[in-house]
Amino acid sequence: MNKTKTHRRNYDLSADLEKIKNAFSEAAMDVKEKTNDQLSQSMTEIKDQSVQVQNKVKKYIAENPFQSLGIALLAGVIIGLWVRK
Repeated sequence: MNKTKTHRRNYDLSADLEKIKNAFSEAAMDVKEKTNDQLSQSMTEIKDQSVQVQNKVKKYIAENPFQSLGIALLAGVIIGLWVRK
């Protein structure tokens, strides 16, 4: 009779371990889905912001062509000197 109780306890333990394993698996899938959703949303926001910045730069260059050329020339000289060292 003692063996039967031990066998039942082991069987229950195996079933419980399987339930725990399934719960961890489900939790991992939920975390993965939420992470993917947030990453996708962040990428969409970054794309939108980059388009806005690009439009602002285009507008600035159209309104101030000579100043933009001067800034680009100065940046090129500074980068060239920095790379040369």
